[in-house]
Amino acid sequence: MWKTNLATLGLSLVLGGCAASPYQLSKDSSPELLRGEFLRGQQNRLVLESAEQKYVAEGFEVHRDTNLAELRKRYRNSNPKHWDRIFAGFDKTHEVYSAELVPKAQDGSELSCRLTWASGSAPQGICLDKAGKEYQVRFD
Repeated sequence: MWKTNLATLGLSLVLGGCAASPYQLSKDSSPELLRGEFLRGQQNRLVLESAEQKYVAEGFEVHRDTNLAELRKRYRNSNPKHWDRIFAGFDKTHEVYSAELVPKAQDGSELSCRLTWASGSAPQGICLDKAGKEYQVRFD
């Protein structure tokens, strides 16, 4: 019985790890950006489109961070069960994700983007072009 449960858990973790998370560009983004998509999964991908260009970045890393030292101070003595769940990796609400990427257009122009988001939230951040123009980027 426990072998079946263990196999089911393993399969769930494998399938859950492979699932892609697609996000569409929000209307809160800079008005120059007409469309966009952020796909997080086995092959991370960002597409941003303006009237003049289509920028694409693929295969970039998404970093996951949890400030365990701060969380230990906050929860270890006051709420030890919560701390145990955080430390064991069962409580994902304290995880923060980030990505630094350089989407490129066919003509060679580039944007430099930095995105961050909390677990369960959509990515958001800023992209800069070579001239230093800033574009707000938010996804739903």
